[in-house]
This record gives sequence, structure tokens and C-alpha cells, in this order.
Amino acid sequence: MGFIFLDCSQTQTIQVSKEIEEFYSSYNKAWSNADLNFISEEIYAVPFTLYLNDTTLMFFTKDEVKSFLQTTFDDLEANNYGYSIRNNWENYQSKNDIIIIEQNFTRFLTDSTVMNPKERTASYILRKQNNKYKIIALIPHSPVGSK
Repeated sequence: MGFIFLDCSQTQTIQVSKEIEEFYSSYNKAWSNADLNFISEEIYAVPFTLYLNDTTLMFFTKDEVKSFLQTTFDDLEANNYGYSIRNNWENYQSKNDIIIIEQNFTRFLTDSTVMNPKERTASYILRKQNNKYKIIALIPHSPVGSK
């Protein structure tokens, strides 16, 4: 008598609109290129809220966003950050021009080895403003910088 074991678990693939795919492609490219001007103008809206483990930061001007990004990119560059890629979506909800989305991604060093941890996640709240989505809040589940 033999037994057959089947894996009945299913991996659900989260589908997002082409608009959101393109938005995140441009965001990840800009992040990888440390393009703080593009991110502060085209990706993040103000006010912008960053929910960290021990504090919440609010940025009310694009200059405040740029300053935060500059500090973050300086830290990443000092630790040989090269680029990021999206692995998959882990959560997606959309209603009335508000989107809550979680991105799983990997950061790589300049030599293309993984910057640990291998898989990072962050949740984002997007709002459609002037017929265009922008990130209004970010909840990183791993460090924003290199630490």
C-alpha cells in the first residue's frame, strides 16, 4: 500500500492594474538611481507620512521629503547599495481612489550580491490626485536605509 502526498496549498498571485505596475516600475527605478527629485515630485505627495517602528515622521513640504531622501540615499551609498527589484505584491486593496499595497523587494549591493535581509517588505498608501496616484504614506517593515 502506498501513499500519495499532494501539496494543496495555493500561492495567490496578486494582480494590480497596468497603471500601478508602471508607477512602481518608475518608483523602483528612481529609488535605484537615487533620483530624489523624481521621487519627491512624481511619486510622493505632501503631506507625506513615514511610519517607523519607534516614531512617525510627517513631511509637509517637498524640501522636507528631499532632505529625508538625501539622508537615506547617502546612507545607502555609504553601504554600497546598488539597486532594488520588486519580487512580488503581498497585499493590494483599492477603493475610491485610495490604494493600500505591500511590495516585497530585494536590495542589491554594487557588486550585485544581496543586501540583507534578502526579502524586504513595505506597505504604501496611495491616493489619486489630479488623475495621478502618489504615495501619501509608507510603512517600512524593514529598514529604509541600510541598517
